[in-house]
Amino acid sequence: MDYTEAMRRLLLRKTSQSTLSPEQAEGIVCAYRNAAVISRDGKTMLIDFDPGDMESLRERLGGWLVTDAGTPLPVPDTCLHIKP
Repeated sequence: MDYTEAMRRLLLRKTSQSTLSPEQAEGIVCAYRNAAVISRDGKTMLIDFDPGDMESLRERLGGWLVTDAGTPLPVPDTCLHIKP
């Protein structure tokens, strides 16, 4: 992968209309020259991707939602107990 500053972090999510398995979708993403799978958990995948190829990716991943990942949100630690 040739990483450039123009890469965008995308979130892919399988919908009920998709005929592609998560493994097949990951294979399609990896076939792009400027793409990298950051993580995959079940029907959700986080990737770095060249925005110039986004329309092509959306066409090839029919039934998958392709959206910008946005900034991560802090998740509170539910095990943390604050004493007064």
